[in-house]
Amino acid sequence: MTTNSRRCPICKSDTAPTKLDSASGEDAPLGVTVRGMPVLECTQGHRLFALADFPLLLLDHLLEQDEPKFPVSQAKGLLIKHYNCSKCGTALGTGDDRPHTFHVDVELPELPAFGVDLTLPVSHCSQCGRDQLHSLKELKSHTPAALAHAFKAAQLAAA
Repeated sequence: MTTNSRRCPICKSDTAPTKLDSASGEDAPLGVTVRGMPVLECTQGHRLFALADFPLLLLDHLLEQDEPKFPVSQAKGLLIKHYNCSKCGTALGTGDDRPHTFHVDVELPELPAFGVDLTLPVSHCSQCGRDQLHSLKELKSHTPAALAHAFKAAQLAAA
């Protein structure tokens, strides 16, 4: 890890680079788990983001690079939405959503790679077998809060 250590804002002791096994948060229906997240930790166990702008960099990476690659159904209808498979066009059921986890590998400048799991309901196409989201817009609207809850659960202090 190439990050420079900083002083802990809570106890003023030196920090050292380390990795968290996992940190999870949820903003229903989205659950987020960050695995192997690089952080700075002091001898008292206080944790800091490895980079001051880490939350913004990760959020931008997820919203702009990773989530747009997920399979999304085609929505039709102005008032009442109906969803069709984006691969074969088959109508998707509305009550058959099930949780699915999408894993993304994240590489940010100056930090070692780590992973993020995004768990949310998907529809399964009975014709071609493809799992897909109903709405990328909905996913993107829940990502910031779910990520913030994961950071809070990891007890990360602001620098």
